[in-house]
Amino acid sequence: MRGLFPKRKSKLTVQGKAVAAVHALLDTVEGKMDEKAAAARLREQVGLNWSFLTCMQYLSGKEALAAIESLPAGWEEQGRTKRHAFAASVLAAHTVANLRSDGTMLCASHLAEELKGKTADQWLAEQRGGG
Repeated sequence: MRGLFPKRKSKLTVQGKAVAAVHALLDTVEGKMDEKAAAARLREQVGLNWSFLTCMQYLSGKEALAAIESLPAGWEEQGRTKRHAFAASVLAAHTVANLRSDGTMLCASHLAEELKGKTADQWLAEQRGGG
């Protein structure tokens, strides 16, 4: 028997999904579009039913982080570099870890868990060995 909800796959590679999510998040943060427009663009580019929240959850996860890590050293697209992509992942993870006032995380990524209850500066200090 076929499932009621057929599995759909993105038309993009894992790296393509990560890059699309990075641009959507950063374009929203920069005020170039709102969350609704970002979600619509993601659905068009990725080919799945993504929301802005899905974008942030994805960027904070292992798959996206590995995809960003595998970008070539000199990668640049739309004026953004690999460093911008990593910053978008940290921003996304911080958001999904700390957005809800009751302390419940919006996803279970390891990066989000590391950022739970911390400011980005505190987390960065820990990464540099100062925390």
